[in-house]
Amino acid sequence: MDVQIFEQARAAYQSGDFAGAAQMFSASHDTAEPAGEAEHLRGNSLMRLGRYQEAAEAYGQALQDASYAKRGALFTNQGKAYVAAGNPALAKAAFMHATEDASYATPYKAHLGLGDINFAEGNTTEAGVAYRHAAIDGSNPAPALALTKLGSCFLLLNRPQDALESFRTASDFMGANEGHGAAFAGMGMAQFALGKIREAAEAFDQAASDASYQFTPEQAQTAQQVHDMQAAKNALAPQPQTGIDPLDPLGQSGAFMPDPSDTGFFTLTESEMIQQDRRDQKVRRRHRHVGLKIFLTFFVLLLLAAGGLAFAYTQGIGYPSQQDVVSNLFNAVTDGTDTNAYLAPGLTEEAKRVLVSSIPVGATPSIEGLDRSMTSSTATVKATLSRGGTQNYRVDFVRSGIGWTVSNIILDFGDTNATPASSGSTLSSEGTSTSTEPNSAPAHAATTEATPTTDMSSSTAAPTSPDTASSTSETADTPHTN
Repeated sequence: MDVQIFEQARAAYQSGDFAGAAQMFSASHDTAEPAGEAEHLRGNSLMRLGRYQEAAEAYGQALQDASYAKRGALFTNQGKAYVAAGNPALAKAAFMHATEDASYATPYKAHLGLGDINFAEGNTTEAGVAYRHAAIDGSNPAPALALTKLGSCFLLLNRPQDALESFRTASDFMGANEGHGAAFAGMGMAQFALGKIREAAEAFDQAASDASYQFTPEQAQTAQQVHDMQAAKNALAPQPQTGIDPLDPLGQSGAFMPDPSDTGFFTLTESEMIQQDRRDQKVRRRHRHVGLKIFLTFFVLLLLAAGGLAFAYTQGIGYPSQQDVVSNLFNAVTDGTDTNAYLAPGLTEEAKRVLVSSIPVGATPSIEGLDRSMTSSTATVKATLSRGGTQNYRVDFVRSGIGWTVSNIILDFGDTNATPASSGSTLSSEGTSTSTEPNSAPAHAATTEATPTTDMSSSTAAPTSPDTASSTSETADTPHTN
């Protein structure tokens, strides 16, 4: 490279002689020699001259210099040149390459260009993604433009609430001397979509006060419609007008409006922005007393639940219920497992043994009647025996914590519903069924007043254990073989 010519070209560029600068940058090196910086500046000069296609080619020549590190900037400039030259396909490819350069210091420029192309092509979602990247880029000194364009994407995607928040944030980051028209016009469109006519009218008024902004045809039509609707409403119910803060026309930001002089936002990463937003949300919730409201709601629900539980307790309802306890007790007897969990703790061991021995093995209980009180209950239990008969019991329960335990079981002869099975039971002269099921009933419960038709020794003796059940059944079945 001819350094002297290159310096002369640089001086011409700085003085505004872009035509001379373009010629001298081209003459400063051999065409076969890669010269990234010279071609970069030649491309910039050609852009100033409006020779966009030549500028794009110059940036392409600069990209061939592998030693020139400013590839992200070159791709972005090439994308802009292709857009100006009317070649959006090549422009999109150039912007995409720019966003992939991790060393690019200002990637938001490429994201903005990519978003504009996608928006023009009707790819609203892709455009919104690009604008969002541009808005949260820490190197972006003025995110308001990207936020405004992001709001427009949200409107087209039928997400007016997100659009409103985007336009509000854009307005917050605009300086006092910057034009707020686009952001306020966007707010008006979003408020109208949300059905908030008064707020939409105020936003359109603020947009109209910005002399540098011109409504789009759609915005102008919507603004006129909003004002007509608001005028009709005011005619029916006039409302006093209040002053409007030019930086917060809808009165929504309050004390949380960011200070435009606070540039800390521009150095935040995306993750830091998310964390900061969460902290701000906590502050907003505290100001709205959300925590107190949640506590009071939870407290009221807790009182209602406690009242319901107390009422259920006084009505004899518990967990486990009486049916659960008696079913588990009968199952424990059948399985030969521990029954203490279902028996009243005040019973002696002997009383527990006698009570358990009165329960027939393999029987299935169901409560037919239940008299409940807060501390005790009495149930009429119908037990279906394993060999086909039934037997009624009176079962007493006492409270144990919030549940129930069995305190007594008595055979109930008030209703002789026992049905003799094909084996395992005999009929007394009084017609009372006496089951020979193992552990079917205590000895004192099986009394007869007439001479039995068969040998009742097996059924009136003390309850047999499961080991002797087979021999007992054989003895009881003998009379029925005739």
